[in-house]
Amino acid sequence: MTRDRDLTAYCGLYCGDCIPSNTRLFEMIEELQELAAKLRLYDYAELLSRRDAACEDYPAFERMLAALAGWRCPSPCRAGGGRPSCLVRECAREKGFDGCWECANRRGCELLDPLRGFHRGTIDENLDAIAERGIDGWADGRGRHYPWS
Repeated sequence: MTRDRDLTAYCGLYCGDCIPSNTRLFEMIEELQELAAKLRLYDYAELLSRRDAACEDYPAFERMLAALAGWRCPSPCRAGGGRPSCLVRECAREKGFDGCWECANRRGCELLDPLRGFHRGTIDENLDAIAERGIDGWADGRGRHYPWS
């Protein structure tokens, strides 16, 4: 398989663009959590909170780090990553499709609507590009993964 094929989700998103697949980010989060525990940063922040109100928010910082750590995706969609109960993936597999780009009803598909709401026109642009160029070699012209990217 090519890298494009390996990292192309059934819905047409490219797993390599997804924040939860950013290995370095999650390595850094884990390293920060370990160092903070070793240094007892919680206790330090509590002490500093007497003169720096921002340190009162340290528990929220720890909760956010823990939440971020939980967003890690262990593998691309095709290898079982992403949401365990992805209805788009289930549908494509049930129909024997390599992905939604093979489906004649993809433009009207309600399963893709939540992704369209978040990723805007990227879903349909990517699916059209894959249908036109094939799954191998399509990714260089892909749309933005996130609205802010």
